[in-house]
Amino acid sequence: MIRGLYTGASGMLAEMTRTDVISNNIANVNTTGFKKDRTIFRAFPEMNIHRIDDPVSVGLDRTMDPRPFIGMMGTGVMVDEVNTDFSQGNLNTTSNLLDVAIKGEGFFEVQTPEGIRYTRDGSFSLSREGYLITKDGYYVLGENGPLIIPQEGEIAINSLGEVVVGAQYVDRLRVVGFEDQGLLVKQGDNLFVSEAPAIQADAQVVQGALEGANLNTVTEMVDLITAFRAYEASQKVIRTHDETLDRAVNDIARL
Repeated sequence: MIRGLYTGASGMLAEMTRTDVISNNIANVNTTGFKKDRTIFRAFPEMNIHRIDDPVSVGLDRTMDPRPFIGMMGTGVMVDEVNTDFSQGNLNTTSNLLDVAIKGEGFFEVQTPEGIRYTRDGSFSLSREGYLITKDGYYVLGENGPLIIPQEGEIAINSLGEVVVGAQYVDRLRVVGFEDQGLLVKQGDNLFVSEAPAIQADAQVVQGALEGANLNTVTEMVDLITAFRAYEASQKVIRTHDETLDRAVNDIARL
């Protein structure tokens, strides 16, 4: 009976984590280049259930308890991992020459005070010194380091990420990929960090467009409702066990 309390509690804890993840996804539905997270559950090991105290006669004045097998009993669930879905988001045309999107797998490489980080958010701007920067002020890196844009001339960025101002070639955007994207970790500010080495990405760069979040609001809302209902079901399991224990302690003990 007590085991049922732990089983119900494990379900509530798992659904709480799932609710937090889905809520964060919904909150970032309008975040450029956002990649949604998914909660992966893992069941605790199941237990065999045997019937006991069911003796069978095996001879004159001799009995045995065969403990016949009844079935399997689940012992709870836990969050195995929260992983990120790196599927492509929709590209939205902005016509802003400094807005850049990646079509395919890859990330822009940016320089932060903590070191090199990676992002899919290509809503760039220019600093007073002429550096190409992110919305949080981090330097966008080219093949030769932080990318500096000349003040005169129209900015053109081709599908390879090559930046041309007027007729002058400036640099090429560092668009990198990873052999295992699962090693990327979200850091905040729409940035990823990875200890794995980055490699050149085979992706297409699109100027004048931004990548939207790769999630569907309706789907996320349905998943959120499902998580709430699963949480309530586990809550009812605990409430039922609590009422049963109450009767066992206060009613049966009177007999």
